[in-house]
Amino acid sequence: MIPFVMMTDNRGQRISVNPEIVQFVRTADNADNECLIVFGKDQLLRVRGTLDEVTDLLRQG
Repeated sequence: MIPFVMMTDNRGQRISVNPEIVQFVRTADNADNECLIVFGKDQLLRVRGTLDEVTDLLRQG
């Protein structure tokens, strides 16, 4: 079973993320409480949460 993690994007929508394919996570340049998740070839996802919160959620998944 694929361990998807539920997160909230910058528009407030709930989305599921597969932590196994995440390449890296970094903080967003212009927002204190948002991060960018990079996965796949050129796929970028902006989610709510600090860097610590987002990486902890991904590690648990």
